[in-house]
Amino acid sequence: MSKTNPTTTRGETETMPIAFVGAGPGDPALITLKGHQLLQEADVVIYTGSLVPKDLISHLSALIYNSAGITLEQVISIMVPAAKSGRRVVRLHTGDPAIYSAIQEQIECLRKENIPFEVVPGVTAGFAAAAVLGQELTIPGITQTVIFSRIGGRTPVPPSEELSRFAKIHATLILYLSVGHIRQVQEDLLAGGYSPDTPVEVIEKVSWPTQRVISGELENIAIKIEQAGISKTAVILVGKVLSEPEHLHGKRSLLYAPEFSHGYRKGLSHSRVDTSSEAPLDCYSSANNKAIPQRLFFVYLTPGGRTLAHRLSELFSNKDVLIYSYSELVEDQLIKKIWQRDIGFVFIMASGIVIRAIAPLLKSKPDDPAVVVMDEAGHHAVSLLSGHLGGANELARMLALKAGGQAVITTASDTLGLVALDMWARVQDMVPDDRSTLKKASAALVASGSLKTYTDCQVHSLPAGLIKVYDPGKAWLIISPYLIPEVKPILHLYPRIFALGIGCNRDTPSQALETAAEEFLNRHKVSPKTLFTLASIDAKKDEACLLALGQKWDLDIRFFTAEQLNTVPVKKPSQYAMEAVGAYGVAEPSAILAVDNGKLRVQKEKTNGITLALGERAFALTEDQIF
Repeated sequence: MSKTNPTTTRGETETMPIAFVGAGPGDPALITLKGHQLLQEADVVIYTGSLVPKDLISHLSALIYNSAGITLEQVISIMVPAAKSGRRVVRLHTGDPAIYSAIQEQIECLRKENIPFEVVPGVTAGFAAAAVLGQELTIPGITQTVIFSRIGGRTPVPPSEELSRFAKIHATLILYLSVGHIRQVQEDLLAGGYSPDTPVEVIEKVSWPTQRVISGELENIAIKIEQAGISKTAVILVGKVLSEPEHLHGKRSLLYAPEFSHGYRKGLSHSRVDTSSEAPLDCYSSANNKAIPQRLFFVYLTPGGRTLAHRLSELFSNKDVLIYSYSELVEDQLIKKIWQRDIGFVFIMASGIVIRAIAPLLKSKPDDPAVVVMDEAGHHAVSLLSGHLGGANELARMLALKAGGQAVITTASDTLGLVALDMWARVQDMVPDDRSTLKKASAALVASGSLKTYTDCQVHSLPAGLIKVYDPGKAWLIISPYLIPEVKPILHLYPRIFALGIGCNRDTPSQALETAAEEFLNRHKVSPKTLFTLASIDAKKDEACLLALGQKWDLDIRFFTAEQLNTVPVKKPSQYAMEAVGAYGVAEPSAILAVDNGKLRVQKEKTNGITLALGERAFALTEDQIF
């Protein structure tokens, strides 16, 4: 029985419009609502082979055809009779049907048969790639032009559209169907006038779980792509807009400029534009608040100090706040018991009193808590101790903002307007390869005013002082979850983005699990520092090897019920696991659930009764740090 279109009552002989639908670049969630609705209503679906995600079609009740192995005539022979018999036909193309889809020849055939049709747009790979990079493609003063093209292959391009000609425009280029000829792309663009240091980003299988991003410059991108073994299903982005902000010289659009008028807002004159950088309290970022210790002690000496302590404590309703008198905290020796990292102290009294009180307790930069000193009137909030790691700088700023006073910050990076690397890494949930290298990198940043930074992570924005480069060999700072043994930067920061899903036999030796996990991570060039949790089934809550690994690697373990695990589709269900623990899989679904249904970065691998998989949560670098 045919399904009914919600806007049309169909008779048996009524010809139904054929819908050409863009499936998007790969992520099933990127199809449009209309496209998704048409698929649900479809009686016949013809899709473009492996380039369309199976999740879009696997649940459909329609007749489904894969067009990868058939000709245009065969496609038409399926579509036309079905449409004429009143059935809803969806021709599902990857990306957007308007670009490199060959729908025009299909449309011409339909017109000859008087078959109505509609085209439903989709997200094309080039725009999805820009989203992955966190990158606008048109920036004032750099370029306002984006060119979609390809290099000539079995399908030639007109001589007037050769890449060397486009290169003369210096627009943003988005190249499809060209990565297999990356050497020719490189030669043509260099010959056309692009400089060797022009940024290039190549994204393989954009938005798919197996997506890879290769960053480089025009002079070295070919060798990088060849080394990565990428030869198809990738989009290439080229242009100066891909440079980091220091190359853009603060260029901004007129649309949101205070002095710019348009139909919805009257611009201010330059004399009336408020350029104050102070943000209201309700605009203070969550990253800033995250940097502040969860437990805070306000310490007062006088009644006026007590009043100020109570008023300021209202700022921190989401934290554990305690208020003590100086005698209760210091003279009664309570401070000795609670003096530790991840605690913050706000002393409302003279700084000399505070210095004499805490001097015997000082240990080291990584171990000491945050200490802020304020005067009773709230005029100044002085970050006295652990400004970056402990969050005292951030705490001082928030207190000064609330009190209407001024924060006094003396750490070098702050006074120079540079990023505080230790605090920024903490806010971004990144860990250094070694704490001593973090100190060296911070010193190099202060000394030189910048750090050449390589990252293969998605970037929304980088803080002041970090200059993006596209060759890890030229970088002083590397930000990557992957091991890059061939280079030696000053500092390597590892984003904690992976969850290690684990399934194992009962009573597996602890050393066997640890060895298997280390070898698994090494095979995929992943540092254990990038793990933020282990994951498994709740039937393993008492498994000694799991608990031992979590303790040794200082990681939490997230356990899920069999019912929760079975909500995650697995490609290769295990009947053995179902009989043993009631779930069709453990390693893969637990890894995916642990990253809040993020990506499965590495599919399960099994060895000696141990199954491991790697889930990846969403992550993008931002400049969020201390204000």
